[in-house]
Amino acid sequence: MQSLWRATLVAFLTGMTLALAPGGDAQAQNAKPKAVTFKSADGVTLSGSYYAAGGKKAKNATVLLLHDFDGKTGGSSSQAGWGELAATLQDAGYAVLTFDFRGMGDSKEVNKEVFWDERKFPHNGRQYVSHKPKSETVEFKDFRPGYYAYLVNDVGAAKAFLDRANDRKELNSCNLIVVGAGQGATVGAMWVANECYRRRDKDPKSTQFGKQPTLGEPESQLIAGCVWLSVKDRIETRSVPTQLSRWVAVAGRTHKIPIAFYHGKDNDKDTALASRLVLDVKGASKEKPQAMAIPVKGVKASGNKLLDAETNASIVGYVEKMTALRTGEQTERAANASGFYYLLPNEKFPKPVLSRRPGEEAPIVSTNSITYLGLQP
Repeated sequence: MQSLWRATLVAFLTGMTLALAPGGDAQAQNAKPKAVTFKSADGVTLSGSYYAAGGKKAKNATVLLLHDFDGKTGGSSSQAGWGELAATLQDAGYAVLTFDFRGMGDSKEVNKEVFWDERKFPHNGRQYVSHKPKSETVEFKDFRPGYYAYLVNDVGAAKAFLDRANDRKELNSCNLIVVGAGQGATVGAMWVANECYRRRDKDPKSTQFGKQPTLGEPESQLIAGCVWLSVKDRIETRSVPTQLSRWVAVAGRTHKIPIAFYHGKDNDKDTALASRLVLDVKGASKEKPQAMAIPVKGVKASGNKLLDAETNASIVGYVEKMTALRTGEQTERAANASGFYYLLPNEKFPKPVLSRRPGEEAPIVSTNSITYLGLQP
């Protein structure tokens, strides 16, 4: 008999049969991942692993993995279960990118002339990061608790990396699934809400002559779904339950992005939070919500510790169905040539706020966006 969490998933997916990925040692079935690096807008070299999708199984979608982290022990994309999940998704035909957040794992190198420029990047100032003057590296142990909200910029840099790969026709970043664990899921939820207000300038050349940008649809339209493993309502010592509710409601209720909240069935705190967030997405609507809570049977653990062969197969099934509901064919993103702006609904006559100039490698989350979304540390 199917467990409760799988039965719930099947019901949500309109009664269709769940397409489970094969178990076993998935990594042995695939080519080794490729080590990659890319830069954040504020000069951090982020290190990751790219799992290319190839062969007859190749799917028209890409998965981005965001690892859990902790202010005392850090974190990295090599934490238990993360590589196995990436390999399972690759074996199912998906391109996958996983990377280390700044100051963790192999993502510690910074451009000292850029990163420590407090006038341009005040969040890297001494009130948030303790450091030796113009150090060429940064460690998570140097971060004040309020700094961790700015890891959202690393997710933006990862998406810019995928968009450039999309333009080389190596993958499809127009069908993106975001999977996060623990506080990585919280930062992921923040980033997805941020994408709901970020738009591409469809005619960047005209902007150079002082004209208003011609903005496209929100970048969130490229997100096919989210999988949050034991998402937390805090970022280190800062409690963010109200903000988290807003982020998932903006993504799921307003912009119709499907969200799956995985949680240990025997973990009462994570169970209660997942149930509440589903209600936050549903709101007063009588329609089927864009979110669902999926309990992992008999588990008190959180985050990546939920991962095993069965949970990985469930995640693959969820990804299969969410991408099957979309028509997000690969299209040119003009990643290097495009400018991006925020258009926030907090003014009577919203004004575009610059996120990224044409030619820049990665976007920066604007101060206005941070304030509106409740991200200010």
